[in-house]
Amino acid sequence: MSKLFAFAASPALQEDFQAVIAAYADGNIPKAPQSARIVQLAQRYADEIVDALVLNLLNGAEADSAAPKALETVASLIKGTVHTLIKQVLSKLDNKELQPVAAYVATRRTILKDAEGGERDYISFDLSDADFARFDAVWSANAAGQIDKAALNETMLRFSTLAIAAFYEDSAKALKLGFIARNLFNVGHGAIGKGSQLAINRLIPALREKEVRDFAAYFHGMLRAT
Repeated sequence: MSKLFAFAASPALQEDFQAVIAAYADGNIPKAPQSARIVQLAQRYADEIVDALVLNLLNGAEADSAAPKALETVASLIKGTVHTLIKQVLSKLDNKELQPVAAYVATRRTILKDAEGGERDYISFDLSDADFARFDAVWSANAAGQIDKAALNETMLRFSTLAIAAFYEDSAKALKLGFIARNLFNVGHGAIGKGSQLAINRLIPALREKEVRDFAAYFHGMLRAT
């Protein structure tokens, strides 16, 4: 049985997935230039990851809560950094050099059943049995009102490390980056990692009880065993 963390891709991103995967189907290198399409896909893909893992966390926060503003600041930093990296690196590559990006996209696209029983594209990454069990236990307990902010904070730091590895580090490994691009990647990686840890360490302790329950339930709902 596979253990996943997964969230639904938007219809626009599903179209981008399908177009890029089809263009490179069966190991083919398409003749029509693909850089603009892949830059668009990569930027939309990055935005939806940030929206799902950062911006959407506290949509139900109380009106006087400072948490949503803090999350918006972190999300803006991450999106700006990643958009710049994507454009500077991918727009210069030819179709053959972009083939590993298409392959990476295919590994992150998972077709799962949604709440209505229909199939749709999800963005996902694999979890070890130990990480899945830990996330399941901590998120479900806090969602049920068994509030343990220390355990939640520790769990979110671990989750952040795994998410950055899956969505940022693995995508870069798919490319043969030159010296300048590698430096850009390292700067972006540092900014995202520090921004994520700072946000977690500031956010979790400041959450009110209802916000903790909603926060944990939101993440718990994206664990999938298939």
